Amino acid sequence: MKDILDIQRDHAELINDCLRGLKKGGVLYFSTNFRKFVLERDEIKASVIKDITKPTTPFDFEGRLFRWCYLIEK
Repeated sequence: MKDILDIQRDHAELINDCLRGLKKGGVLYFSTNFRKFVLERDEIKASVIKDITKPTTPFDFEGRLFRWCYLIEK
């Protein structure tokens, strides 16, 4: 990353760095509360990328908890 973390700009590189440390089939959970976040799926070297935002959001926080959450498998 450059001088300061910009999650939109830097997330693919950071995720790929983490995936390199995992064994095949290893799982990484990635979450951010940046409202305008867009996952750069084509840049991430993973076998599975699953959006788990809705299933991990408690029902009483629906529409009030602004975050993105992904399960990423090597």
